[in-house]
Amino acid sequence: MPVEKGVQMTATREMATTREVEASRQQIWDAMADGWTYAQWVVGNSRTRAVDSHWPEPGSAIKHSVGVWPLVISDQTVVESCTPGEELVLLAGIGPLGALRITLRLKDLPNGGCRVEMIETPASGPVNLIPDRLALAAVYPRNRECLWRLAAIAKRLEPSEVN
Repeated sequence: MPVEKGVQMTATREMATTREVEASRQQIWDAMADGWTYAQWVVGNSRTRAVDSHWPEPGSAIKHSVGVWPLVISDQTVVESCTPGEELVLLAGIGPLGALRITLRLKDLPNGGCRVEMIETPASGPVNLIPDRLALAAVYPRNRECLWRLAAIAKRLEPSEVN
């Protein structure tokens, strides 16, 4: 059975990507709440260097690196707010480019699956200067892949379940 049931995207200054998955909301939340999986599902992160023991409580952080070794930028992602099982708001540092605010929202589907929404907005730094259309061209495919990876981790897919 496919992991992806539907992918949608909306574009304004806020870049939103939505995916319906067969995994339960709890399975998705458990993957998000394990900070050590961050580099596995967040496209562009090459490694997780440290995770606060109280992740994902507000104020907790993940130290990570972005890029391909040896050309990596080390930064951190901090939890701004957290409603367990429903919403996680992160401030993701991207080195000299600034920071992005990423909101992940989970909703139950009538069939037992989960709708995952990932909303990304520029928060600070030069990243704010990127025109919306250009940002969308880069962000939408990246976030679509992030949500696919998150769903795969949550479902713990077998090799026979993917192409």
